[in-house]
Amino acid sequence: MKSPLAASFGALLLLAGCSGQAQTETKAPETKTAVDETKLPETGGGEPIELSAIEKGELLRLDGDHECSFTIAGQSGPALVARASTGEDELASGAYKIGGKVLRVAGSGGFKALEKGMELSGPGMKLAVKPGEGGQPATLLAQRTYGGERSFEGAWACQA
Repeated sequence: MKSPLAASFGALLLLAGCSGQAQTETKAPETKTAVDETKLPETGGGEPIELSAIEKGELLRLDGDHECSFTIAGQSGPALVARASTGEDELASGAYKIGGKVLRVAGSGGFKALEKGMELSGPGMKLAVKPGEGGQPATLLAQRTYGGERSFEGAWACQA
């Protein structure tokens, strides 16, 4: 014996399928908002690049026998730490701190290249160190992959 409810439901489905009207979903048109370029931060539209000192216990394990670090002027510890071995074809591994997180970077070249300043990169960020000459402070250039950069002055120190 069939339920009258099941028969009514089946008839309803049959009518809906045969109504001849296309069932389409309507979406509101997308609108683009104007950007006031005078209010964009220095990083090309994202958050400003703010590197901070890596605190004791936050440093990630890095491979290599020798270490270099960049300390931004006025900060208590290094914002970038990198390690490398002495071979020329070695990979330097590093860590930097941004937005309260310590993230990894890497660059090609051994300790000699690292000591002279090198480019290290990781997901979304490229860091280039230029050691100071003649008493001048060292420079760390931080560049986001999608645009924006910031330069920091400080000290680049290496320990063999």
